Amino acid sequence: MYRVMLVDDEAGVRNSIKAKIDWESAGFVIAYEASGGEEALTMLAEAAVRPDIVISDIRMPKMDGIAFIRACKEAYPELRVIVLSGYSDFDYMKSAIQLGVKDYLLKPVVRAELSSLLVKLAGELKEERLLEGERQREKVQRNQQLRQMQEHFLLQLVKEEGVSESAVRDRLHQLQLDKLDGEALSLRFATLEMRLPPGRLRSWEGRRDLLQLAFRMLCRETADKREDVYPFYDAGHPWMMFFLMVETGSKESGDAAVEQFVRELRRNAATYLHLESVGGIGEPVRGWREAKNGYASCMLAWSRGTLDGLASASTQREALDMAQSFTAETERRLIQAIETLDRQAFSAQLLELFPPNRDMPMFAFTFLALRVILTFGSLAKKFQLGDTSLQQVLWNCQASIATYRSREEVLAQIEQLAELVMEAVRSSRTSSGQLQAEAVRKYVDENYPYELTLSQLAGMFHMNETYLSSLFKQNAGVTFSDYLTRLRMSRAADLLNGTELKLTDIAMLVGYSSSSYFSTSFKKYYGCSPKEYRETQQRTNEN
Repeated sequence: MYRVMLVDDEAGVRNSIKAKIDWESAGFVIAYEASGGEEALTMLAEAAVRPDIVISDIRMPKMDGIAFIRACKEAYPELRVIVLSGYSDFDYMKSAIQLGVKDYLLKPVVRAELSSLLVKLAGELKEERLLEGERQREKVQRNQQLRQMQEHFLLQLVKEEGVSESAVRDRLHQLQLDKLDGEALSLRFATLEMRLPPGRLRSWEGRRDLLQLAFRMLCRETADKREDVYPFYDAGHPWMMFFLMVETGSKESGDAAVEQFVRELRRNAATYLHLESVGGIGEPVRGWREAKNGYASCMLAWSRGTLDGLASASTQREALDMAQSFTAETERRLIQAIETLDRQAFSAQLLELFPPNRDMPMFAFTFLALRVILTFGSLAKKFQLGDTSLQQVLWNCQASIATYRSREEVLAQIEQLAELVMEAVRSSRTSSGQLQAEAVRKYVDENYPYELTLSQLAGMFHMNETYLSSLFKQNAGVTFSDYLTRLRMSRAADLLNGTELKLTDIAMLVGYSSSSYFSTSFKKYYGCSPKEYRETQQRTNEN
C-alpha cells in the first residue's frame, strides 16, 4: 500500500476526495490528514513513516499551497506532491510547476481523473521502489566486498612482509580507510577468542564452523555500532576476531573505551551464542607504521588472558617502550637472513635484539620474541604452501610464550623455530623452482587487487627477475602479466554476473585504478564491454 496525505483547509473537500474511490483497491491508504500547510509540516516531521504522496490544496489560509510545497521540496525532496486547484488558480499553478510539481487535480475532483492519476502514480512508485531496492542491494554488495578487502588489508598490514609507504597510503585511500593515515594517530589493537564450554556442541560437532561464523558476525555487528573500530579476521585462526581502534582523547579515556568495548563483545558472545571468551588489549601505538608492534602487544596480552578477566599490556608501558627497537629495518634484516639461509646473519640479529649484557624487563624481552615469531609466521605462510604444520607450531608457541620463565628458554625456542623456517625455505630452493613458483603464484592469487609487478615479486622472493619470469611461465603456462590479467578478468566477470556493483566499484575491487582503463582491458580480453557482458549474462540467466 502507498501512503497518502490529504491537505485542505475544508474538511468537506477532504471527505469528498476520500469517498470518490475505493482507495485500498487502488493500492493506496489515506494515512494522514491536515487542515493546513503548517499542520502538515508538523505531521511530516513527527511521522515514523512518511507518506509517498501529498495531495494539497493550492489556496489555504496562513500558509498557502505554494509555501507548503516549497517547504516540502526543501525538507523532503523525494515526496510527490499533487496540487488541487480551481480554474482561476493559473498564477498559482505556474509557481507550482516551477517548484517541480508535475501532477494536479482540478476542483471539483472527478472520480475518473483521480482513478487515472492514481494508476499512473502507482506504476511510477512501483518502479521507484524496484530501483531503490536494486540500489540497496548494490550498496550491501559493495559494502560486503569493500569490507572483505579492508579486512584482508588490515591483516596484511600486521602480519605480512613490509609494503612500501606509498602503496599503503594508496590502498588506505582506495579502501576508504583514510582515517588510519596519520602520523600522530593513536591506534590500539584488541582481540577476542571464542571458547566452547564443555558440552556446548554435544553431538553437533559438525556445526563448529557455523558457530565460528556466527561469532564473527556478532563481533562485526558489535563493532559496527562504534565509530573508528575496524574488525578483521585471520582465516588461519577462525575462533578469533581482531579489532583496530582509532583513539581520541587521553590514554585513560582510551583505556576505558577499549575495555568497555571488549567487555561488550564478551557479554554478547555469552548472551547470544552461549560462548566463553578470552580477550586481549594491546598498548596504543602511533600510526600504521607501528601497527605490527600494536598487534604484537595485543597478542601478548591475549596470551596472558583468562576466562575470568581481560588482559592488557598497558601496565607494562615502560617495558614496551624499550621494545620499540624492533623496527621495519630490523624485520627486513631478519627476513633476509632467513630467506638467504644465512645462519650467521640471523644469529647476529638476535644478539642485536637481545644483547646478553642488557638489563631488559621480562615483558619487553617476551614482546621482542613475539615480534620475531610473528615474522617467522609471515615467512612460513609464504614458503610452506599447503602444509600448515609449521604455521601451527608457530601459533602454539605464540599462544604460550607468556608462560616461558627464562630468557634462555625463549631464545632456545626462537633458534629452534628459525631452523624449521629455514628448512621450509631450503626445501623451496631445492625443488627445481617448482615450490618457489607455487609460492609466488599463491601470493599473486591472494594479492591480485593490489599493485603487483614482476620486479616487486622478484625482490620479495629474492630471485632474479628474468629467472622468475621464466619460472613463472613454466609453472603457470602463461606469462606473469597474462596470468594477472586473467585472474583479474575472471574475478571481474564473476562480479558482473553475480552482483549489481557499478563498474567503478568492480574496477577498484579487481585492481584497476580507473573504470575506463578497466573497461578497455575487459573488452580487449572478452571482446565486449563490461556492460554488454553483464546484459548477456542476465539474458542467459533468465532463460
